[in-house]
Amino acid sequence: MKYSSKVVVANTGESSISIIDPDTWQETGRIELVAGSGPYDLVKCNFNNQVVISQYFMDSLTKIDIIKGEVLDSVVIGRRPSYIAYDEIKNIAYITNSDSDTMSVVNVQEMKLMSQIAVGSMPQGIDFDPISKTLAIANFYSSDIMIIDSKDFSVKKTIKLKQNPLQVKYSENGKNLYISCSLPLSCDSGSLVIMDTAEYRVRCEIRLRGIPGQLYNNKNGRYILIASMGKGGLEIIDIKSNKSINKVKTNGMTHGMAMDIDEKYVYVTNPDDDSVSVVDWKTGKRMATIKVGKEPNGIVFI
Repeated sequence: MKYSSKVVVANTGESSISIIDPDTWQETGRIELVAGSGPYDLVKCNFNNQVVISQYFMDSLTKIDIIKGEVLDSVVIGRRPSYIAYDEIKNIAYITNSDSDTMSVVNVQEMKLMSQIAVGSMPQGIDFDPISKTLAIANFYSSDIMIIDSKDFSVKKTIKLKQNPLQVKYSENGKNLYISCSLPLSCDSGSLVIMDTAEYRVRCEIRLRGIPGQLYNNKNGRYILIASMGKGGLEIIDIKSNKSINKVKTNGMTHGMAMDIDEKYVYVTNPDDDSVSVVDWKTGKRMATIKVGKEPNGIVFI
């Protein structure tokens, strides 16, 4: 089969993977996984047709060939694996395990568990900076960000926050770290904390219009896109002015995001609507709604 671009979605509620054609905005296939495995987050591997997926209820990481529709291999990691960061050079995946308060390190080529690293309480989002070779981890319950050296897994810094961090994202040049947080004692509000990575000091904090989910920083670094989990929608932050400039309505609560290679359309998962919204984020227009499997969460453009 000839390779072409695809959008791949992890349907947690029915343990399946949806394949979307970005040219037609239609689901073209669905890969069934082990019942009750709970695929959650996923990233593209170094091979065009492969992804690795955290399986939340099976405490494992699984590698799948999207073209063949086959599970290639799996490895047991920590309890309730959630989010994944990926080192493309070394072909290593780093996975947060929310119930065992650890980070798993997996050699993706061999699908071998290399190490388990203790982190903070209820780790969620994780990101890898290829410039500094460091990892940032958002620990929700302990309200801190851990900065870890990927070479020896030593903790370089632990940054205490007043908020509960959910997701982290390094800027393309590695000079900033963006942190999405929920605010204490608030059922549906959050903030984006912008931190410089020279000394890991907070540069500013931007109030958001909902509880933030996953983040995306566009290639020129000007905008941050944030999926809103509470009231739903896609929020757009202008980093130059440090303001929220738009919030695009989608189909209820949103969680994951994937951008096409031209950064024209962003694909947003709607877990409570079993759908993916296609948004032209520059014009603020929702272009299409694509029905997928039950409770879609992670999503990636490959």
